[in-house]
Amino acid sequence: MILDQLFSGKIRLKLLTRFLLNPKTKVFLRGLEKELDVSSNTVRLELNKLSEMHLIEECEGELNTKTKLWF
Repeated sequence: MILDQLFSGKIRLKLLTRFLLNPKTKVFLRGLEKELDVSSNTVRLELNKLSEMHLIEECEGELNTKTKLWF
């Protein structure tokens, strides 16, 4: 069930809350890492899962093509 996938962990809930409360903002992986006080790998995995569910989108950074933004 999709609800089980959505609410499966604390980090995912924090990310969903962050994106739902600030829908127009774009964030960097490192910014979320510091904000949530977890490793970048943990944040990246959760962002990828949310992206696969089409809840958030990834885009290239403006200054650096290797940088990804999430919104």
